[in-house]
Amino acid sequence: MCRWLLGDLPIFSRVTAVPNACNDAGSFGGKVMQVHIIRAPISGESPPLLEENYRLRHKIFVDLQGWNDLRRPDGRDVDDFDNADATHILLTDGDELVGGSRITPLNRPNLLQTVFHGLVLGDLPADPSLGADWTRFYVRPDRREGRRRAPESAALFCAMMEYALAEGFTFITFVSSLSMVEHGTSVGWRITPLGAPALVDGKATVAAWIEVSEQALYNVRRATGMSHALIPASALRRGRSGVLTA
Repeated sequence: MCRWLLGDLPIFSRVTAVPNACNDAGSFGGKVMQVHIIRAPISGESPPLLEENYRLRHKIFVDLQGWNDLRRPDGRDVDDFDNADATHILLTDGDELVGGSRITPLNRPNLLQTVFHGLVLGDLPADPSLGADWTRFYVRPDRREGRRRAPESAALFCAMMEYALAEGFTFITFVSSLSMVEHGTSVGWRITPLGAPALVDGKATVAAWIEVSEQALYNVRRATGMSHALIPASALRRGRSGVLTA
């Protein structure tokens, strides 16, 4: 079953960013980076950026990583959890989508408790209403190749923690390879396994939870060099976009 939550992440180091330009030693070409908070529509057509996200996910997770269970003839990675409960945190550089992830409240149907429930051997740290499941993390492959730094990953990590705090979550769950645990702990997050690792498609995979706190946000900002909020308050709880001004 090829339905992993977070792909193998590129290691990122400290990012030195210029306010309102997000220029890391020229790696962004002077363009403005932007974080978008998008909630899937209950009915009707998806916003263009969300559609682009579905198609880019299909290219990454199906075409490149071989998650063939997710293959669709329309070239869109859309599953049962891309619904009205989902919030998508997307990152653009100019007019190009360069990364994204998805958040689903744990008191609603979610990937962890529906598909990967076998990896959960213990109790959640709090009531499900206080948690969310973090899935479909990606950075566009050409933004990762040949680079020692992955500022897109850093931005998405910071944005996720900001969003979780703003929504009142106290913990975030995920399922991924053990490298995700290493990446998370490297930025100062407290991560606790929900069960022992198990082989999924030949790779050691674990379900775990991340403590959401102001300290966790401070730690990830310090580790990645993101010194300012990436999501303006006006963008939270409204499904609007926010300019990334780290």
